Amino acid sequence: MWKDFSRHDGPQAAAALSFYAFLSLFALLILAGGVLGMLFKGRPDLHQRAVDYLVSNAPGISDIIEQALNTTADLGGLLGAIGLAGMLITGTKVTDSLQVWLNKIWGFDKPAFLRRKLKGLAILLVLALVVMLSFGLQVVIVYVAGKVGALEFPLSLLSFLGAVAIQAAGLAVIYAYALEGRVGISETWKRGLLVALLVNPLLLLLTWYYTNMGDLSAVYGPFAGVVLGILTLYYAASVLFLGAELNRFLHSPAEEGLPC
Repeated sequence: MWKDFSRHDGPQAAAALSFYAFLSLFALLILAGGVLGMLFKGRPDLHQRAVDYLVSNAPGISDIIEQALNTTADLGGLLGAIGLAGMLITGTKVTDSLQVWLNKIWGFDKPAFLRRKLKGLAILLVLALVVMLSFGLQVVIVYVAGKVGALEFPLSLLSFLGAVAIQAAGLAVIYAYALEGRVGISETWKRGLLVALLVNPLLLLLTWYYTNMGDLSAVYGPFAGVVLGILTLYYAASVLFLGAELNRFLHSPAEEGLPC
């Protein structure tokens, strides 16, 4: 599998996806700020919970996220519309990279331009649903934990397991839907679960590393957030593509309609 990952240019694919994902992050911040400005106007407590959730799930770029959201949340709907347009442009670049590489390792032709863009929008909707469900679960658990302090640890564990389950389901759908051949969710859900189990500890480890291994801004200066953000996205993309490679490696080539 490791040789196949290298042979299929997995590291380069992860680099491309992380680059486009980093570009789309700015559009996402504008969109999130506009939405938060409309939804949480007059509720600074809910706004701060949303900021804390996004920051905790994006190690290495917490300062960028917090400053951008705090700035844009006051401007509301106009920024939301601008952010949505930006996400449609940059976000589909992310899904383009994903679809092209996944189909390459399975031996399928990449989708035509229009089909690729339409499928990319569907994939973005799945990703948005995963984020909203994860965030909603986090809000509920934080609320319950505030009411019943004795359950903080089991609730934290429940939050982690719930996030893993949501992410695994989303990844299984994306792995199957991005391919042009007939590969069902029954073929991808186990690898989606594996990737979700690997990505979350990886992000926690990176958060700990960035927090405890000295003042990284002294090394990278004002570009520390940019450097750490791209590195974080690259590691996450590498795990994502390793899961896709594992799907192909474990698949039975005897199944109908699939290349050997």
